[in-house]
Amino acid sequence: MATRIALLALVPMLLLAAAGGLWLRAQMHHSLLGSFEQVLREKAQRVGARLHPGPQGELREATGGADEFSAIYAGWYWRAQQGREVIRSRSLWDMDSLPIDARPVRGSAALHLSTGPLQEPLLALTLPISLGQPPAEVALTVYGPAAQLQDNMRQIDRTLLLAGGLLMVLAGLLAWLQVRVGLAPLRRLEALLTALRAPHGAGPDVAQHLAAPTGRDLQPLQNELAGLLAHNAHVVARARAHAVDLNHALKKPLALLSAQASAQTQVSSAEVRRQVEAMAQLVDRYQARTLSDALHAHPGAAGQAVDVRECAAQVLRMMQRLHADQALDWALEDVAPDPLLWRGERADLEEVLGNLLDNAGKWAASRVRLALSVEGSAEQAMLCLDIEDDGPGMTAEQLQAAGQRGVRFDESVQGSGLGLAIASQIAQAYGGRLHLHKSTGLRGLGVRLEMRGLVHGPVRGSSGRTG
Repeated sequence: MATRIALLALVPMLLLAAAGGLWLRAQMHHSLLGSFEQVLREKAQRVGARLHPGPQGELREATGGADEFSAIYAGWYWRAQQGREVIRSRSLWDMDSLPIDARPVRGSAALHLSTGPLQEPLLALTLPISLGQPPAEVALTVYGPAAQLQDNMRQIDRTLLLAGGLLMVLAGLLAWLQVRVGLAPLRRLEALLTALRAPHGAGPDVAQHLAAPTGRDLQPLQNELAGLLAHNAHVVARARAHAVDLNHALKKPLALLSAQASAQTQVSSAEVRRQVEAMAQLVDRYQARTLSDALHAHPGAAGQAVDVRECAAQVLRMMQRLHADQALDWALEDVAPDPLLWRGERADLEEVLGNLLDNAGKWAASRVRLALSVEGSAEQAMLCLDIEDDGPGMTAEQLQAAGQRGVRFDESVQGSGLGLAIASQIAQAYGGRLHLHKSTGLRGLGVRLEMRGLVHGPVRGSSGRTG
């Protein structure tokens, strides 16, 4: 990226500097050549004023004072030709003519390169003049020394080349500085991400680690990366928890089968079938939870909105059949607005209600109450499920330890010790929480479950009633 940015900055600048330098060189050369051409024209006019036709029509030069054309091989020369008749300046001495390049000098359409008697470089300008009556056409060529002019032009070229080189070096340094400063936030973000992969890393708090400032421009990307990494860490943690839960849940039926096989030479097929069916149900249950986690990773894949009332009533009826021998009073209190629709997986809602109600049914003496309510503003509304029983409840120490995986306070009651942990995990997956407390109404255990995902208004295609 640094190379591309530097090239994108330097290549256009190099092209512009080269084009500008060539244009400036051409303009300065043209100016110098134009000035020299003007000098030659003025001298040609002065020489032409001294020429006149003689008595026989021949060319003659009026006598006058000495000038730059008088000294032999002085560098300034002129030559006039009329037909085959030629006269020349005294400075040419015995040379009849000087070689002239047929092509004009680059930058001037009138000047031509020539070589003087001493092999010095000259610039020549040829002008037509008219003499006498009737007018006779005379070609007058004036030569001037070009060495100083060529030195000046070469000095201009060197100056422009040096200035262009310095400009490019300066531009390169500025581009390097710009890339270093501009990409510094990316390097800081790269360092933060590299630290995450270090042996000790940033620990579980990935979001706090990535909260270190890297630059205002990259802050949105940094926040998204922090959220993505935190979400991925949460998904991995849930996947590990699923494996631990399934392992823990399968141990009990396997232990029972192993104990019976050790105590008896033969185990009844009915018992084996019952334990195998229990294990199959556990596998299906955790497979459904794994699918639910996959949908959490892609919220757009969530299904239709769930009618909470209908789902709660169905689970409550199932609990009544499951605990029919206890003759419990199962009550559903509904103070939530109508309709009560929740955007989530029905299997998650059924599982969390099933775990909590089943746990209440195991410990209740005579009554279990389920209350539905909604709290918070419309944008931050939380679905609240309150489950209470009139059982013995829990001590403060037990309330603090409750919810840990596999923790059970009474081995005489059937269970795996995972119900509260699973319910808490599902609540957290939907941005909520699980809170245990002593029931104020029934004096037993009270469980409050809060989850986000309420749908406001009727949803097309939702199950259950819509208002």
